[in-house]
Amino acid sequence: MKNLSAIVLALGLAASAFAQPKITQIQNAASNAVNALPGTATGECQCSTLPNGAIAQGSLFSIYGTGFGPSTATLWNPYPLPTTLGGTTVAVSVPTGATPIAAYMEFAGNFGSYSQVNAVLPSTVQPGAGTITVTSGGQTSATFPITVVAFSFGNFTINQAGTGPGIITDTAYQVLSPFHTAKPGDYVIAWGTGMGPAPNLSTEGSAPPPATPVNLCPGANCPTVWVGGTKSTNVYYAGRSQYTAVDQVIFQVPPSAQGCYVQVAVQTGSIVGNFASMTVDPNGATCQDADGINYNDLDAAVKANGKANVGAISMLSNFLNLSVFGTPLQWDNDTVSGEIGAFTGSTTGLGDLATFQGFTLAPSVNNCSVSPFFAYPPPKDPVLSEVTYLDAGPSLSIKGANGTTAPIGQNCTPASTSGCGAAGKGYSGLVGGASIAELLNGGGTDPLFLSDNGWPGNGSSYTYAIEPGLFTVTGAGGGAVGAISAPITVSPAAASFVWTNEKTITSAPIPRNTPLTITWTGGDGFVDITAISSTLLSGTTPQPTTPGILVECIAPASDQTFTIPTYVLASLPSTTGSTAVVPPGELLVGPASVACGNTSSTSATCATIPSLPSGLDALYIFYHYIGGDAVTWQ
Repeated sequence: MKNLSAIVLALGLAASAFAQPKITQIQNAASNAVNALPGTATGECQCSTLPNGAIAQGSLFSIYGTGFGPSTATLWNPYPLPTTLGGTTVAVSVPTGATPIAAYMEFAGNFGSYSQVNAVLPSTVQPGAGTITVTSGGQTSATFPITVVAFSFGNFTINQAGTGPGIITDTAYQVLSPFHTAKPGDYVIAWGTGMGPAPNLSTEGSAPPPATPVNLCPGANCPTVWVGGTKSTNVYYAGRSQYTAVDQVIFQVPPSAQGCYVQVAVQTGSIVGNFASMTVDPNGATCQDADGINYNDLDAAVKANGKANVGAISMLSNFLNLSVFGTPLQWDNDTVSGEIGAFTGSTTGLGDLATFQGFTLAPSVNNCSVSPFFAYPPPKDPVLSEVTYLDAGPSLSIKGANGTTAPIGQNCTPASTSGCGAAGKGYSGLVGGASIAELLNGGGTDPLFLSDNGWPGNGSSYTYAIEPGLFTVTGAGGGAVGAISAPITVSPAAASFVWTNEKTITSAPIPRNTPLTITWTGGDGFVDITAISSTLLSGTTPQPTTPGILVECIAPASDQTFTIPTYVLASLPSTTGSTAVVPPGELLVGPASVACGNTSSTSATCATIPSLPSGLDALYIFYHYIGGDAVTWQ
């Protein structure tokens, strides 16, 4: 099989200060799924690892920590594959105490704040639990746990973080993007690592994989490829490319797939890999999603300028019934965010528009996305750090249906009490409810997106009831973007939304090995189903290194039912036995709107935008209002 040379090194660079080597984390180099974590000593992570975190024989994996690697990052230059790179080596012993086997080194770097090694786990390392060490500068780290399996595939993604659009190509090896889509029935290629031991065990370290590929399909080790909730009925090839540890899975796009963020996951045995997205259009044209995002809105700007100036304003409400120290609490968190920036792109290449996870923060309709996070969800899309943000003024403001207004401040980097002007990184603000710190301290304000007579901290209580009516986000404009006025209507149908089987589902532990059906009445547009599971086992709050998983499914409101497939639920870590103060498992459901703006949507939700602000090629506003309960994932 041919390959893209660019993806051989499509692994993020990291850094560390030189000191006694210390390993803090091991993960799949494509999916970034966590394989092993520190122990439970004071100040360390009191948590478990993710279900798909095991490292496959013959695959690429990453080690993070401090005190190892050269100050100038070093990459391998095969063949033969080196076992020492920049004075750094990695040794693996499986089972614990077995004779160490040296890993093949792909990358080593130490840049001050942390160190990273990317390596290939030799196929001769046997499956099981064991230990790993890093030696650098003549010093060896303490042993660190590692779990090895035969198969555990991870999709390479364009953002190099294991999330968002995948490195998925057509059969001419061109990466799919919003402007270069696949059609249902086409064959496409997912690139990754973890498709089992090398076919050339005796020469794995001295020569590339055989020119004649060894195909795992058909056969017992042929993987299952899930595309937008549907299993591809034709997996044509699974196995090595022409590069060590880099694998290809060639599959046919199912007839039902359509959208800009169709989710793809490769399952090897019982292990479901990370979820990446691909673009699919019935005619192979520029993609568009049923939720209102149509990349034809941006096509002319991208062709003319290589970028599009876009404003995406989100209204998010999370309402959660939980118990802290045995005391029932109702937590509402109403936020508004504005990502207003220049998104690079091209009709034949990549750029921000092909890399980030979408303007509406959600997968295509009838899809479920699976996103890892650390400490607290939702995870931040790493591509947003690369976007050139535009100055749309010092702040935005939202006016609620009841006349209440709230400011939305400009995000500053670094933070500044005097404002940041054109140096801002978008806009965000808590406009109602409480942050988690305020919740634990009994603080907060009245919700903005929910109907209520007062905040519980003031002696009253409320239920999850949505405030209908017109909401408008405005801004005076700034140096790059003119005055903004973005209205959106929460319809009576959306306000009447009821999750009808909530109590039946949330009153008992929820099994992850059987499909989970959600039912509702009401809604206007779509329904957002969000499942959260943290690996935190005990303690008050998660540490910055505590991993978790956020699942988000989008369904048409008119369907009144949606079933989360078992392969999606399998990505959630179990929370059984956790004694953490803040419950580590949550399930929330609620209405989600179309993205209103200069789109072709005719939904009654979309009020008329007076005019597109100067400096922007598109402006979208949307809401997701979800509510639910703390749950136990069995």
